[in-house]
Amino acid sequence: MSNTSSANHTAQAFISRWKLSGASERANYQLFLTELCELLGVEKPRPASDKVHEAAYTFERPVEFDDGEGKKTTNFIDLYKQHCFVLEAKQGSDKTVASEAELLGADKAKTKTGTATRDTRTWEREMKKAKEQALRYARSLPASEGWPPFW
Repeated sequence: MSNTSSANHTAQAFISRWKLSGASERANYQLFLTELCELLGVEKPRPASDKVHEAAYTFERPVEFDDGEGKKTTNFIDLYKQHCFVLEAKQGSDKTVASEAELLGADKAKTKTGTATRDTRTWEREMKKAKEQALRYARSLPASEGWPPFW
């Protein structure tokens, strides 16, 4: 098998593995992003240390928000790489197809859709909200860390 063929097979295996995921952002996003880094052949996020506010490439990077009246709250960037990106993960799911039993009148199986069902207006709206959330997080990083690229 050639390197290109092997890479395509690996990419297809990754897509197949993750296509069926859904509804559990907290359970999935760190594993998904770690496996994506492996697939792309790039450095994986570093383990957390006791200096969480200085972490340059990590999951769950804390950022503080000041309400302007002295009250501070802490939120967490899902994945942060200094000078590179702020990533806010959202879990979606595909539209479900009714089972034979449901078509014959059985109760619909309960499923979770995560943030929203992919390829819907709700999904598009939620993705825009996620981008705004990431922008707020980026603005809350210390000025000394610089601004990650956004577009």
